[in-house]
Amino acid sequence: MKLVIANGYVVDPAQQMNAGRNVLLENGRIVAVLERSEPLPEDAQILDATGLVVAPGFIDLHTHLREPGQEYKETIATGAAAAVAGGWTSVCAMPNTDPINDNPAVTRFMIEKGRAAQMANVFPIGAVTKGSGGKELAEMGEMKSAGIVAVSDDGRPVPNASMMRRAMEYARGFDLTVVDHCQDSSLSAGGVMHEGRWSLILGLRGMPAAAEDVDAVRDCVLAKLTGAKVHLAHVSTKGALEAVRA
Repeated sequence: MKLVIANGYVVDPAQQMNAGRNVLLENGRIVAVLERSEPLPEDAQILDATGLVVAPGFIDLHTHLREPGQEYKETIATGAAAAVAGGWTSVCAMPNTDPINDNPAVTRFMIEKGRAAQMANVFPIGAVTKGSGGKELAEMGEMKSAGIVAVSDDGRPVPNASMMRRAMEYARGFDLTVVDHCQDSSLSAGGVMHEGRWSLILGLRGMPAAAEDVDAVRDCVLAKLTGAKVHLAHVSTKGALEAVRA
């Protein structure tokens, strides 16, 4: 079966393509990206994509699928289905499960559930520390063999520079990226909104931008020291952005 996605605007960074094109598929696979002036197969079904962007499936680097242990919030199957509905063909699942994904058994469970769902590809991210408690490194090597693609303690930032340095050195040995949620809890504790004029007016405890900046600078310095691959999740402050650019 032949299908042409016609008159769309193709955006494909891998091919450095950003232009109006027609996309030809045979039996569900892309076989050619055609100039609009090129003739189309007469036996092809035409799907008109006028006014639409045609792009490779998106990859979500930070999802909370919650399974195992918190299925009342989300399951791997429902999260993967929702992803596909929105155009995301692959998702990276954070280890904020119960139990925490800090061992190969949980990793394998998540991968098997993802395959069974037959929706978006599910790539587990393992914990940096056991139980995401920040005290002892998790078994990154065993989890890598089981199928994790990166390590993170998600919303529980690695608490001190010494532990983060060891984590980066360990992760580098297994070619794993360290994903960090940059937030110094000693500065943000009890905060419910951004610290500034409105937190003062409303009488609510704010979280200063410095809470993110401090950890971002730490992680960037340690990344250079260790040579590890590091991804700072959801950067939101000028200071953190400047640390990444430095």
